[in-house]
Amino acid sequence: MNTLIKLFLVLSQNLKSFVIFWWDKIRKKQKLAKHQNFDKKIVANLSNKKIPTWKQFKRLSMSLTPFENLALKILSGLILFSLAFLVYFNYFQKLVEVPKNGGDFVEALIGSPLYVNPILAQSYIDADMDLTRLIFSGLLKYNENLEPVLDLAEKYEASEDQKTYTFYLRQNAKWHDGEKVTAGDVVFTINCIQNPDYKSPLWRSFVGVTAEKVDDYTVKFTLKEPYAAFLNLLTVGLLPQHLWYDFPAQSARLAIYNQKPIGSGPFKLKSLIKEKSGIIKAYTLEKNNDYYGKIPYINKIIFKFYPDYENAINALTNKEVQSISFLPKEYFSKYSNKREINLYNLGLSQYTAIFFNKKNNALLDNDKIRQALALAIDKNKIIDDVLQNQGQIIDGPVLPGFLGYNKDIKKYEYNTQKALEILAADGWTPDGEVLKKKGQELKIALTTVEQDEYIKVATMIKDFWNVIGVNVELQIISQSAMENDIINPRNYQALLYGEIIGYDPDLFSFWHSSQRESPGANLSNYINKKVDQLLEEARINSDIKIRDQKYQEMQNLLIDDLPAIFLYSPTYAYPVSKEIKGITIKRIATPSDRFINIENWFIKTKKEYPN
Repeated sequence: MNTLIKLFLVLSQNLKSFVIFWWDKIRKKQKLAKHQNFDKKIVANLSNKKIPTWKQFKRLSMSLTPFENLALKILSGLILFSLAFLVYFNYFQKLVEVPKNGGDFVEALIGSPLYVNPILAQSYIDADMDLTRLIFSGLLKYNENLEPVLDLAEKYEASEDQKTYTFYLRQNAKWHDGEKVTAGDVVFTINCIQNPDYKSPLWRSFVGVTAEKVDDYTVKFTLKEPYAAFLNLLTVGLLPQHLWYDFPAQSARLAIYNQKPIGSGPFKLKSLIKEKSGIIKAYTLEKNNDYYGKIPYINKIIFKFYPDYENAINALTNKEVQSISFLPKEYFSKYSNKREINLYNLGLSQYTAIFFNKKNNALLDNDKIRQALALAIDKNKIIDDVLQNQGQIIDGPVLPGFLGYNKDIKKYEYNTQKALEILAADGWTPDGEVLKKKGQELKIALTTVEQDEYIKVATMIKDFWNVIGVNVELQIISQSAMENDIINPRNYQALLYGEIIGYDPDLFSFWHSSQRESPGANLSNYINKKVDQLLEEARINSDIKIRDQKYQEMQNLLIDDLPAIFLYSPTYAYPVSKEIKGITIKRIATPSDRFINIENWFIKTKKEYPN
């Protein structure tokens, strides 16, 4: 019994200690909780704001248990990681930079515009051609491959005999004054070109073409003979009949619309600045928001006109302009490495050659002499020293990328020794520094235009020919006198000059015997009946394979006859500020082609999700 009593007392004592222990522990927790609640109330009473301050946030961990602090840190880390993940994959991975409307483009042009009119613009006045390209539009236009594609026309049909073309116009196209573009405007424009009183440079191109209005939005063209390159002619800009109808053809060149044009293109005239003398100093064009095609991103294009390249380049250096229409070779090294400038070297549908005129120098009728002259020219040195590698050597009149081009045609590779051997075999012997034959000196006059590139090339050729004993007389002619005094009357013996091939490989006007006199471009007075036949057959056939075959055959005959020495095809250097983006053109036929797809050029950008 005593043992049980003792055991009971021990258990009671232990139970009492256990209860006291846990009761103290509970009371401590209650006091801690009460103290924490009291702290929270104090903190809350310190600010009447419901949103905690940064200092309160910093003290947050002091109010939490270790477990709660750990949980808070893990949760915060997950939130930050999730946000970073969302930002990266939704902003950096999905959003792309795209063009945005806005910004002005300022370009320097050399000279001053004379006729901002598609049927009067002179091809050698770049300002006329540039402005015309932007302000006016035609039934067709050129794409980046220099192929004619639909523009004001939404479709066309050609007859089986290739003599009739029917064009259907867009019905949403408007002139810049708000009037609709109709078939009547098309017929009116063609009739003006064909009217000799207008003296349009395009007159010969439309000989034998009849334009007829079928209805307000349909026009039919009828040709006397098929012409494979006819579609190229229809890229000419149209004139608004309602504005030009009352102007007599004889005084059309005096019309105000030649300087304040109304067209239907992607840009329209906003303003112009004239000096007191009447010379135009600047043109401002603004984008046409009623344009039937893709509306440009750039708001305005401002052309500033300078008297020469020196002044224009100074303007580019001083950032008065963002571009120059063309960068001459002598300035190329200065700008080729400019960080803020993109220098676009555009392939040019043009070749430079030496054209022989046998009529004015009987020596050039000798095949052996022409061969020796060709062999004596180091074309690589011309490309390196004069063109600064901005051009490519050519050996015939058909350029790479055109129908009829053949890289394996006969070539006259540079070989001075072979040239001397040919002349010696023909009976020419040294007499001092020149060659003579039966007392006659081997002498040739080489004529070229007064331009830096041509003068340098002509001087180099003179040196090449001097090496083989040819006495060369250089004749440098001013640009203004070149056409009327030299080219049109064929007043030269050997002519160093460039010919623009254009958009189609039709070489008829350059090498057909019927084109020996002005305004034809057969500068060598070349006659070959077989060549004539091939050119005639190629220009009336729309089959690409047949045309290609005939041009190759024609070219082989031409190279054998050697009426000219083909030297090089230059590139067109176009410097533009890196602010201007979206320029993708690679090859041009005329300088104004640099504006092909200008509606895709942009200055400003934005980020958006791709489609």
